[in-house]
Amino acid sequence: MRKGNVFVYYGSGKGKTSLAIGRGIRELSHGHSVIMIQFMDYDNKTEIEPLKRLEPEFRIFCFEKIRECVDETDEGIKREISNEIRTGFTFAKKILETGECDILILNGILDAINAGYISAEEMKCAIMKKTSYMDVVLTGKQVNNDVFECANFVYTISVEKEE
Repeated sequence: MRKGNVFVYYGSGKGKTSLAIGRGIRELSHGHSVIMIQFMDYDNKTEIEPLKRLEPEFRIFCFEKIRECVDETDEGIKREISNEIRTGFTFAKKILETGECDILILNGILDAINAGYISAEEMKCAIMKKTSYMDVVLTGKQVNNDVFECANFVYTISVEKEE
């Protein structure tokens, strides 16, 4: 039986989602199933739409509404976003515990932690309960120390040149 690992892709550079998706697609070629849950990305159709053709082996879920503009000062919007993220995180925890897939990609989850929608402690506890064979991929702009410590592999995606 394979040993599952926790991968973190973080940084200010572009390509974290593409890297996570690429990892998932590579795992499909080994006969593994992939679930991706989208967090904190209100209009990311470019990378996500083509992946729907890979279902049911590569399934994608997004619990947040598509929003053109997010007003962080609007308490009603913040509550809506919080509820949507909590729903997605509850679903992620269920998958981690039941082992419904071989690879679980939590795209943007680090941003949800950074924004305070999910605590680093909650994420750490969820990771600790994952089935032993499952790989988990976490992406976002910044990584919390607690989450960093749970990871087996951490990659920084940074911009070296931008025109």
